[in-house]
Amino acid sequence: MSHFMPPETTMSGQRPVSPPDYLMNLPLLTLIAALLFIFPKPALAQQHGLRFASYEVLQDQRTTLNITPAKPVCFSEKLELTFDLAFVPKQKTYFGYIFRLIGNDKHNIDLVYDNGIAAANGRFRVITGDRLSSIAFNLPDNILFGSGTRFRVNLDATARKLTIAAGGRTFAQTIDLAPGSCFQVLFGANQHKVFQTTDVPPMTLADIELTLDGKTTGSWPLDERSGATAHNGKGKTAAVSENPVWVERLREVWQPRKRIITSGFACTALDQKRETLYLIGEDSLHSYSVASQVAVAYPYASGRLHLAKGNQAFVDTASGNLYTYNADQQRIARFDFTTRKWDNNFIFPIPESSTEYWHSNKFYSAPDSSLYVFGGYGHLTYKNSIHRLHLPTGQWSPVAADTGIFTPRYLAAGGSGAKGMYLLGGYGSLTGQQILNPRNWNDLLLFNPETRHWTKVYETGADLPNLNFANSLVFSDNHFYALTFPKNRYNSALQLMQGSLEKPAFKSISAAIPYSFHDTHSFADLFFCPGSKQLVALAMTRSEDDKQTVLHVYTLLTPVRETNAEVAMAAGEEVPVWPFVLGAAALAGIAAWLYYRRRNAPARPDTRREQVQGIEPAVITPARKTVTPAYAPARNSIALFGDLQVTDANGTDITQAFTPLIKELFLVILLYTIRWKRGINSDKLRELLWADKTAESARNNRSVNLTKLKAILARMPHCQIVMTAGHWKLDFDENEVQIDYLDFLNITSAKTIDRAMVEALINITNKGSFLSNMEFEWLDAFKSEISNIVVNTYLNYAGSVPVSDDAELMIRLANNISYFDPANEEAMILKCKSFALLGKHSLAKSTFESFTREYSNIYGEEFRRELPDILKSEV
Repeated sequence: MSHFMPPETTMSGQRPVSPPDYLMNLPLLTLIAALLFIFPKPALAQQHGLRFASYEVLQDQRTTLNITPAKPVCFSEKLELTFDLAFVPKQKTYFGYIFRLIGNDKHNIDLVYDNGIAAANGRFRVITGDRLSSIAFNLPDNILFGSGTRFRVNLDATARKLTIAAGGRTFAQTIDLAPGSCFQVLFGANQHKVFQTTDVPPMTLADIELTLDGKTTGSWPLDERSGATAHNGKGKTAAVSENPVWVERLREVWQPRKRIITSGFACTALDQKRETLYLIGEDSLHSYSVASQVAVAYPYASGRLHLAKGNQAFVDTASGNLYTYNADQQRIARFDFTTRKWDNNFIFPIPESSTEYWHSNKFYSAPDSSLYVFGGYGHLTYKNSIHRLHLPTGQWSPVAADTGIFTPRYLAAGGSGAKGMYLLGGYGSLTGQQILNPRNWNDLLLFNPETRHWTKVYETGADLPNLNFANSLVFSDNHFYALTFPKNRYNSALQLMQGSLEKPAFKSISAAIPYSFHDTHSFADLFFCPGSKQLVALAMTRSEDDKQTVLHVYTLLTPVRETNAEVAMAAGEEVPVWPFVLGAAALAGIAAWLYYRRRNAPARPDTRREQVQGIEPAVITPARKTVTPAYAPARNSIALFGDLQVTDANGTDITQAFTPLIKELFLVILLYTIRWKRGINSDKLRELLWADKTAESARNNRSVNLTKLKAILARMPHCQIVMTAGHWKLDFDENEVQIDYLDFLNITSAKTIDRAMVEALINITNKGSFLSNMEFEWLDAFKSEISNIVVNTYLNYAGSVPVSDDAELMIRLANNISYFDPANEEAMILKCKSFALLGKHSLAKSTFESFTREYSNIYGEEFRRELPDILKSEV
């Protein structure tokens, strides 16, 4: 097994944020969960489980699972821990802790995966205390990165022996273990006193069982879809997770991954082998790794690429070459990744005639090294022409095929199957003229590139009325998938549909994706990454003046689950009443039980949070009287560091009530209010959110969405949207509404910052970078300013205190700097020197190596300093 997986095998985890399912702690629901658990359940095979967010996210966003959250488990003779483990494929680094067994807060037994050079004898290593045991083994890649395998860990206090079985082999080691031992069981990252770690491999766990002295006391299938707790099928103790990534959720709901903006026209392509998505702009190529979620822009060395209307792109599956082409001009250009140059360009100025082939479909045929382009729309005419481009010669030619079956159309879904090019649906007319009875085509067609003939596979009948398709049809799990949407609405949605090649059977699965359809200014596509088994959806919109294109990227794990009532309800579907009646009755019973429990519970001591006094206001007047250092979710609070979180007067997280547009509107008004006090005027608001609309349309959109936003904020007393002096503002009482961004500015703008203020600031920035899951062009200036403030504030404070005075604090400061500037050299030096002073030389080394990898990824060159030189230098 190699030390690192090659780029072709890189895939990413993700971190959906959901409120904890507190009701799982209720005895009645726990009993129901236990009863449900006795029915048969599927094997791991990625069907369910907990995926651990790893190196693709910041340290404090990595996943923890604690199956002993209340107290340690004790045993007289034997403890047995079993679980299913699979590694997430397509990642670069797999180093980290599978689990840690911590005894009496003093002793540790760890299972670690080590992909370093020192692990030549086996990458799975067992550590007892500060020593490596003799247990070291590997598992075949097809098992470890496939369906996974069952691990069985035994602690025998009588025989003083540790045994691990996995992959059909068993390994044993004598250890110092006494009867009556007690352990806490932690998987992945953890914050347990001196045993805390953020090193966790990208892995998936399922079906954990814990047996003490021959009796199974815990069984956690990890088949949840949301929340931070995992039910226990054999006991009362639910497992607790931080930053959970539930596999079931990844297969039900599209995960928004990236928003990329480029100038002018743009087109996209996916390299399936490397699982890399390309956005081709006029001045840069944007590369996005579906695995690591890292986007990089490469300015062209060949100058401006004159993309014309109708340009599309594809990757040659054999060579990996990236091409963009224009069927009107019958030109094609190939990108050289070494020189960063295109070998050809397109006609400029772009012809006024625009294109005849909007939303045409394409198909690359490897046997004859040819690209086929089907149909399209332009100048009020639908097309059924077929163009063939022979890549080796660069020659274009028309295909004289029988087009009696292939009627003129666009907005169809096309994809390569075992027998040729399949084409599903589309919109057009028999004659091709838009004026003569245009309609949706409800058929599945097959084009054979060898015979150049069409075959109608079947008529879809009434299953797909009034639906059009994103550009591609993809094949996976013995099905095909397509994204559908109605073309007669601007505020539309992309719905994933699963179909069969054998019969006209279709069903909608997963939740929908918001999609603004503006005909020739919009483009949607669907891809499949076979290595990581993910669907990738794209929604692309070009501005009205053609000066900017915005791309949204989403992913969904396969096999996809059908949408259930918890995820989405189809538009217009009648909602049954009886579940709500039963639900209301159940909630009434729960409320009565909670009331009884609270009334009879002993009084708790006052746990109001400590406040930091004496912070001089410098941004907002009047400033908040105090700054609260602890940022647990509070009533009437708005958290902007890390993920956006809005909590109402009852302490309920209402973030999910914000649609993407309302969320952006809210953030614009909030940030402009706090940063510049006056808010934002209507013209600027239109420029940021509705630049592609007329003044009247923008005004209507603003009015409708402000009304919706005000309704949501009605749940937060002392906080409302108002119009003052021609500007929209968020009017809030600073002593009643907690906003971490306001506290951040008050702290960092003070003339002097003491230790208490630094601690308060750490509590804010510990949550992660500013609005880490938001990508808006206007937001970049805020993020850049905040990153500069964080880095300068922490480095200035660190420079005022000798590292030897408080090395632990210096490490925390360096970690927080890295959240905002991962390649900050001063922070790395500070952290390495601090670890060295604490005698943790291996951590200093790993910190340095991690930095050099990040530096190389960002700048494309090696970091030229060595660790001994770093440790001798001044910070």
